[in-house]
Amino acid sequence: MTSDKTKVSHEELGRFIHDLLVKHGASDRDAAVVANGLVWANLRGSDGHGVSRLPRYLNLLARGEIDTKAQPRIVHDRAATFIVDAGHGFGPVAVMHAAALAVERAKRTGICLALIRHTTHTGAIGRYAQWMAERGCAAVLMGAGPALMAYYGARVASMATSPIAIAVPSGNGPVVLDMATSTISNGKIIQARNTGAALPEGAVLNAAGRATTDAKEAEVLLPLGGPKGSGLALMFEMLASVLASAPIQARALGPEKRTRHTGNTAMFAIDIETFRTLSDFQNDADALIAIVKALPRQAGFDEILLPGERGDRTETARRASGIPIPNRLWVELGALAKAHGVTPLQAASR
Repeated sequence: MTSDKTKVSHEELGRFIHDLLVKHGASDRDAAVVANGLVWANLRGSDGHGVSRLPRYLNLLARGEIDTKAQPRIVHDRAATFIVDAGHGFGPVAVMHAAALAVERAKRTGICLALIRHTTHTGAIGRYAQWMAERGCAAVLMGAGPALMAYYGARVASMATSPIAIAVPSGNGPVVLDMATSTISNGKIIQARNTGAALPEGAVLNAAGRATTDAKEAEVLLPLGGPKGSGLALMFEMLASVLASAPIQARALGPEKRTRHTGNTAMFAIDIETFRTLSDFQNDADALIAIVKALPRQAGFDEILLPGERGDRTETARRASGIPIPNRLWVELGALAKAHGVTPLQAASR
């Protein structure tokens, strides 16, 4: 325990999330899938996509925006393509279901494209890409969701932060790129509000459309690389939403002014063994990794890191010593436990 954070084990954190979701009507199975996803993010240091999202999930449940009875169903089905409709159920349940099916199909056809529509928040999409890479597939996922980011040149929220995750197998486990198309993720704002940290310059706007570093004032995220980030977000909306007959931004920003929380995901699974042996792919991947890691470094760089490498190290450390929960969030989670008759989080003894 530190002065501003309390550590909990990942098992205890998963138990707590599961119990609260079940209290709000989730099945044991669905609650476990969602809890695993939130804990995965916390373990890897993506705390803004971890348990800090739980209060938001409970609010969505209370408002009926997450249908606890909904289950993923296939509405388009061919050998190498399918569409899953989540029916506004738990996003992680639908996307994990689709990931398993996409890997299975890719093993038969070489490649599979899946579209998952009408989800709620899906969590960190790197989780699904990593899971697919662990099973011998290269994976590419593109997300679409509520407008949180300004399109380049606009001062209002007009695009999702539209994340992309790409993962490939290597001899030392998957290499996973997981990034938003915004300068920072919305989860970074949530975490900064919990810790009191300032946001980076040039990352967000306030409600008046002016730049700010105060997380409490942050209303609109800015795109990564200006027109590059917003261009990617637009195209992800086209591929994940419009292609799946589930447009988000046109319905939210246009005359309908739709406010319901919803999301979509486009997912490619590529079976490595269809193109070459997995072991040969891993050997060549490892050779490239070694070359990149050994490149001459710029001044001020102690090490050249791969995508996901910091997350791997953080996960190893947090599995051993616990996941830190900021005091503000700790108090909020304690209040939720009391209000809903759930055993509160127990601090780690180690």
